[in-house]
Amino acid sequence: MRSSTSCSEIRKPHTDRVRSQPPLLFGAVVFAAVALLLGRGGLPSQDSPAFSSQTPGGIRVLLGEGFPNPGVHQFSDGITVEGVMELTGLGEPPAGAVPKAGADDQLVDGMALATAPEAGIHGEIERGWMPARQRLALGIPLHPDRMSREDWVTLPGIGEKLAAQIELDRQNYGDFGRFEALERVKGIGPAKLKTLRPFFVEGDN
Repeated sequence: MRSSTSCSEIRKPHTDRVRSQPPLLFGAVVFAAVALLLGRGGLPSQDSPAFSSQTPGGIRVLLGEGFPNPGVHQFSDGITVEGVMELTGLGEPPAGAVPKAGADDQLVDGMALATAPEAGIHGEIERGWMPARQRLALGIPLHPDRMSREDWVTLPGIGEKLAAQIELDRQNYGDFGRFEALERVKGIGPAKLKTLRPFFVEGDN
């Protein structure tokens, strides 16, 4: 009798342990599936960006002050300022809101738009460029004529003094037009160009 009782006492914990394995296994499978979806971006995020770096085509534009949903957004090629205003809910731009540069001018990858702070939401649209660091993070090549002094300083081998020299050269002699023209700046030689080359757009774009 004692032997049978002790035998049942030994087997009971083993049976409970077997019964508890399926729920644990199911939980592990669910956890792995959720982790996989999160890793692939399968679950939408409330504050997810309006573009995907893997989406071919299109341009990225930074919408700043005055726009309903500030941040980086992806638009189709050929988008204009009016097109952006309509798509973002600002509606038809009032007279004078679009810069004199041309209402039909197409926006370029890496541009930034904002309204003048003192003019309110329907004020004049200001065009500019994303900071160089942000453009590079998004995989947007730089252009020597779309750089501020602060942008130049973020690049390797460009300090405050050389950044000021680049800015002064552009003011005195006009736009560079293409990356290779940077060699005209005192302090930038073939070695420096080779270091900077990977960050810049090819050709005269």
